[in-house]
Amino acid sequence: MQRRVLDNLYKQGGLSLFAFPGENPDYEALEKFALAQNAGARFVVFDFTGKKDGNVPFTVEILFQRFLTEDELKSFDGETNVFVGGFAKPSDSEADFRKFYHNLELIKKRIPYMFGVLPSDEPKAGNDYIFKIAKTVIIDSESLEAASTYLEDSPALQNATLVWLLPQKPIKKLYPRAYKVVCKSFSFCKEFRKVNWKENPEKFCKAFELQCKATILKKNPLDGLPKLFVRLFWLFLIAVIVAPFIIPSKMEMDVSNMRDRFAERDRLATAPSFEYTFDGTETVQRIARYAIGRFNAVITNEKMVKQYIEETMEDNGYNYKSWEKNNLIYPPAGTVIKFSRPERLSRASADSIGAAWKYWTTVVSDSVAYITEFYHEHQTANQRQHNGIDLASRQGARILAPFAAKAWTSKDERGGIIIGLVREKDVVIFMHCDQLLYLDGQEVMPGDPIATVGTTGHTTGPHAHIVTGIISKHGAKRIGNVRYNVINPISWFYKFKPTLP
Repeated sequence: MQRRVLDNLYKQGGLSLFAFPGENPDYEALEKFALAQNAGARFVVFDFTGKKDGNVPFTVEILFQRFLTEDELKSFDGETNVFVGGFAKPSDSEADFRKFYHNLELIKKRIPYMFGVLPSDEPKAGNDYIFKIAKTVIIDSESLEAASTYLEDSPALQNATLVWLLPQKPIKKLYPRAYKVVCKSFSFCKEFRKVNWKENPEKFCKAFELQCKATILKKNPLDGLPKLFVRLFWLFLIAVIVAPFIIPSKMEMDVSNMRDRFAERDRLATAPSFEYTFDGTETVQRIARYAIGRFNAVITNEKMVKQYIEETMEDNGYNYKSWEKNNLIYPPAGTVIKFSRPERLSRASADSIGAAWKYWTTVVSDSVAYITEFYHEHQTANQRQHNGIDLASRQGARILAPFAAKAWTSKDERGGIIIGLVREKDVVIFMHCDQLLYLDGQEVMPGDPIATVGTTGHTTGPHAHIVTGIISKHGAKRIGNVRYNVINPISWFYKFKPTLP
């Protein structure tokens, strides 16, 4: 990474947290440190302890409860430094944290450098998620016992980027987790040990800057050609020597038959088997369809499901005939059945599209969702034209945004209630929704619930019809103010190589 890029990433600011276990926060020292880090420019402090009054017309608690108004955001535009206090612990919900994070990003546009003071007796700012977005958590205290207990009792804090300013490490026998975390942290870097942050904040800031840049580099390793060259340069050398003697052949990117990816498929499926506890209303057929899709990435038919159920029930020692009602099997509440990989079915689909199958079945909050129909560009004698994939799920399951985008909604007779996510190059659209959770033009964060699975439009059961497209000025389809051309969702996955929401 170039030095100027690294400097720019550091200067973008962010949230740094301070904790003073067993004692009152040293606000004066913190203010001097904030001024030194920001070269005398303005900063904002969020007081999660509730011990300092703020100078803005709202409290820290409000940041977790709702989005700030434009008038409230203007209070950050003055000439003085901003303190936000009056904190009362909110709920630990992810939804509350999303509001806080949204407000934090709005504030960051006005004041990049932000600091938070954690409660001295409770290693949580009301929400464990806050440690995931903090650049650094700095712990300082006169009491080794209080600081060690503080760190030992917080798994979320143990996963944060930590600077431990106490001269001694936690006692290993009494605080094993805290000891391990401190040993792996930046705490005993010689740059930090040389200077007292309260007496010489300017010099300490230089060490702090090095630590932040080291964290940035750790989270942004080399990628692309530089990474390949550094790690596999000897393979490139061999390839250059051998290439003139080899005639390359064109590879089909969607399906690979070059190797047996059995082990990789097991990782995609998490395990070669799983146990499911029935509640008395769930059918074995539904879980069987999910299991076959999970392990083999294929669309099931009745014959396939029946054969798999017979094998599964036999392996589990159950006689399912007594549970059969109207050709469906309803195990009694509390019944546990182990579902294993169906060895008699072909592995080809899982080998070629296993990653895509897993991705699309995780965009809804239903742990047993499965694909019931693939994309078919043209109608044939055996299949209809189908411009997306169908994802079967429980009625009302939340549809989660797979990436950050702008939401657009619509409604028609065939697709029912529709929501689309639009970003720079592509779109993803979900049809047959029950309820919409976003309005036209709203910005969506990855993982946000955007709608619920329903049966609106032309459908025979609750599912999400998923359409993917490439944005084009002259595209054949339109959502909101954007035109696009439809592509196969499986091809979309391998083209953009997205991560899970």
